Amino acid sequence: MEIKSFKISGDSTKRQWAVYLFIATPKNENESIKLYVGKVGDNRDGCNPVISRIGNHFSYNKIHSQIRNKIEKTDEYNYEYFYCHFGEYENNIEARLESKQKINELERELNRKIQIKIFGDLNYVLLNPFSGKYVTKSKKLSRNILNETEMNTLDKLIENALSANSRLA
Repeated sequence: MEIKSFKISGDSTKRQWAVYLFIATPKNENESIKLYVGKVGDNRDGCNPVISRIGNHFSYNKIHSQIRNKIEKTDEYNYEYFYCHFGEYENNIEARLESKQKINELERELNRKIQIKIFGDLNYVLLNPFSGKYVTKSKKLSRNILNETEMNTLDKLIENALSANSRLA
């Protein structure tokens, strides 16, 4: 019997809005690295910390387990989770609705950016690509709510995640 361990950052226990990039690296080097983009704070009422969301990705409850739903043999992969917080979860309903719109757009933008970054690279597969086809033009215009700092943060998140998990290095 082998003793195993893993570290949990204290920051991952904060109740804050966040987006993340989940990376599943297969133990078999002939398979592609799997990527998954997500967020926390989109529940009707509440915002779980990112560490809670990580655990749910491997739940046997199909509603919460997006990784287990997409990767049949989860034990044949190793995982790394890159995330960034975008502010405290608010108790005020109006402020919370505004932050929820922002975190939804941050997730969409992270998804779009990762798709551009890995386009044509057979080493990576995005498990949940966002197409954006169902969005009306007026709704798309109202989504231009991200500032330059937030956009740069998403770029850094992608850069850190892909450089740490590149097979090309």
